This record gives sequence, C-alpha cells and structure tokens, in this order.
Amino acid sequence: MTLATGAPIGNIVAQDEIYVEGAPWIYYQAYEADERFNPDADGFYWSLSGTTAYPVYSLACYEDVALADDLTVNAIRCDAVGDKGVIQKRNHIALTLTLSGLFPLTTTSPIIRGSTVTSVGGDWEKMGLGTINNNQYYHVYLPKVYDETALDYVAITMHKAQFVDAWTIAMVSGNLWALGGIAIWGFADDTKPAGQEFATVIRYDPSAIT
Repeated sequence: MTLATGAPIGNIVAQDEIYVEGAPWIYYQAYEADERFNPDADGFYWSLSGTTAYPVYSLACYEDVALADDLTVNAIRCDAVGDKGVIQKRNHIALTLTLSGLFPLTTTSPIIRGSTVTSVGGDWEKMGLGTINNNQYYHVYLPKVYDETALDYVAITMHKAQFVDAWTIAMVSGNLWALGGIAIWGFADDTKPAGQEFATVIRYDPSAIT
C-alpha cells in the first residue's frame, strides 16, 4: 500500500545528514611531480607528496573559497516536440579565493605568475614580474576534515591546474592586504583514466560508509 507521503518503494539510497562547514586546506605542487597515489589500489589518483625538487606549497589565510564547474550545454532540439535532451561538455573546474597571507614569496609567486624567487644571503627574497609561462601546470589538493574526533574527511585533487585571471592586491588603510581575483582552473589531464581527467574526489568515513 502506498504511503500517504507518496514515498517510492524499492531500494532507496538516503542522503547522509552530514554537513561540511568552512574552507578546505589548499595545497599545490608542480605538475611534474607524481601525485601521492598514482594510482592507489583501487585505481584512483589523488593527494600530494613533497620532495626537495618539487615541494608542496600550503596556503595560509584565505576566504571566499568556491569551487565551480564550467560547462558548455547545447540542447538536442526537435522542432516537432521541443528539447529532448542536452549535450554537455565539461570545459574546466574553477577554484576561486581571496588570499590574505602573501609570504613567503615562494608560495605567492606561482599565484601571481612571478619569476622564480631567489634568496640572497639568507635575509632577502627577490622576485620579478615578467612574461607569463603558459606551460606551467600544478596539482591542487583540497582536503577537509569534517569530523575532528573520528578524523573523517573529504579531499578533492585537481590533476592539471593553472593560476589564471588578473589579480588585485587591495591595500586599504587600516586593513590587511588582500590578494583578490585568484582563480585556479583545473583542465582535463588525458594521462588519467576515464572519469578522473579533471579531478578525483575521495571520502573517508568508516562509520557512515558501508
């Protein structure tokens, strides 16, 4: 007998009442480095592992973090009946944020497309702003622990990303400097398996996943 609520019958997958609050940690590393799991035992590519040649950079204080999908959507149109479906193509995924921590320059230079940072005498960092290297890509890793006691987490790995778009450093009297206009686009990486070209999403939660 149908329930008064009109609920369906049969196998039903209910959504967990688990809510994630706040921004993830943000790490990035040169694309030339292998991702930490490349792949793991289940065939997934994700996480980072820093080396002397290719360190992992960690961003500190940021806000207004958002991850968005960029699609081209074209309707499948039939004059007799109207739209019957769509053809969708993912162009890239975009991570945007505003950054308050600007130092050291070694972490900021890739974001603003600066030159290689040179340390001089242990007391100086020096960097230039010149032409942009359009051939430099990065891995971007976005983990977020949503249960601090059980250490349950979700993590997104963008495989082949670039810092894009024009930036602005706001220098407002009485307020902190803020590096705005930061956009990181994750492109298709055709070295990855089908279904993982743009990113991989991993969730660890033994108490909720069965």
